[in-house]
Amino acid sequence: MEKEHIITIVHEDGEFAAEILFTHEDKETKKKYVVFQNMETEEISAAIYVEESETEGYFEDIETEEEWDMLDDLLDEYFNLDEEDLEESEE
Repeated sequence: MEKEHIITIVHEDGEFAAEILFTHEDKETKKKYVVFQNMETEEISAAIYVEESETEGYFEDIETEEEWDMLDDLLDEYFNLDEEDLEESEE
């Protein structure tokens, strides 16, 4: 596992290390999403990334069901591609 995709998320309940699984920018809304997995609990979640500068930004909660549905579809695609890569490497 590459360590360059590890971030620390500070939340009202504390902080935790997370691995970024993938990012996505919606072409219509221009919102940037980050899908990540908590390294301790292995729970997968997502947030909207708001860029303040080239090196700084913050996360906002995803509030609409449509956004969650879109990200669920992308997550399914991500895991399907990952499984295909594993199968190809085993051949």
